[in-house]
Amino acid sequence: MVAVTCLCPPKATGEVRHPAGDEIMLRERLDFRAALTARNTMVLIKEEDPDVSSAEILAALTETYLVLGIESWSLVDAKGKPVPASKAAIRELLLTKPDIAMEVGDAADALYSAAVILPLLARARNSSRPTPTNGSTSVRTPSLPKRPKPSKRSSITTIPTAATVTTSPSPAGDSSSSPNSA
Repeated sequence: MVAVTCLCPPKATGEVRHPAGDEIMLRERLDFRAALTARNTMVLIKEEDPDVSSAEILAALTETYLVLGIESWSLVDAKGKPVPASKAAIRELLLTKPDIAMEVGDAADALYSAAVILPLLARARNSSRPTPTNGSTSVRTPSLPKRPKPSKRSSITTIPTAATVTTSPSPAGDSSSSPNSA
């Protein structure tokens, strides 16, 4: 439970509804869905804006803790009727008052950060464990192939063409040969 300055509208007389303040109850721990939502919030923010700062990611994470972690509160409306701690009411009545939201956010961070952030840090640490390497870890560039040696000049002699024949197709599909008269 976090005690905060009264967030309720004042009474008709102008008096503060809860002079001792309001009480905001946080869940003891986030359930699976809420914890995974908080983790995914960090990932999605980074995907949407690769230049997002760590401070912005942590602020969004704390906001998620508040929206998903507030179980109940003592807030009432102008008529004195209890206001359910819905996501919309949390955004409208608490998140619009940064000083009070930060106070509750600090308590939520203390409760939920270990369950949400530590598994991510452990996974990151395990995925980049240092291991010994044998030899160089530099990228190896393939050696250029050796240039082929130029071939030697051919020693082919001139072949006489006087004995060649010309072929022409015949109407029957066979070919006939006649000596070249060149």
